Amino acid sequence: MSLTKQEVANRYAKALYATLEEQDQVAAGQTDLATIQSILTADSTLTTALASTALQPDQKEALLKPLLESVTTQPVKNLVQMMFDYGRISDLQAVIDKFKQIYNQKHGIVIASVTTAVPLAPEQRDHLAQTFANKVKANQVELQEHTNPALIGGVILQAENVVFDGSIKTKLDNLKRLLLQ
Repeated sequence: MSLTKQEVANRYAKALYATLEEQDQVAAGQTDLATIQSILTADSTLTTALASTALQPDQKEALLKPLLESVTTQPVKNLVQMMFDYGRISDLQAVIDKFKQIYNQKHGIVIASVTTAVPLAPEQRDHLAQTFANKVKANQVELQEHTNPALIGGVILQAENVVFDGSIKTKLDNLKRLLLQ
């Protein structure tokens, strides 16, 4: 029975986090994984090429070498090499995503999506992040901003399973529904 991508991500990310934590290198490991993610994002064909059967092993090693050289922590290097050796390099992005999730959970970081009719000013973004952090008892809130002029005004804030909808559009829709009853 082979493992699903999610099972691989869970196992590898938890093991990596535990190893980095033991060696007091969690922050450095997080930085290394962010670097790897940016490399993989910049060159979307790299993961495909590393997993491909069309390339010879020495060609794949040559592609992997610069990726490994960008890493400063040995546990992250070992993880990438092991995933390559075991033919699981295509699951690396899922492992990075799961590691981020574990890191954020352990450090009280919440990722929230905020949608507004117009872009937020920096002070509005900071105030919203701080207010939401206090509300959900998080150490930090990282906002991913989106604009939707159809909202007319107000804000919709989503994080995990929580949605705060303070948009004018929703208020008008609710008022309309009440008037039509």
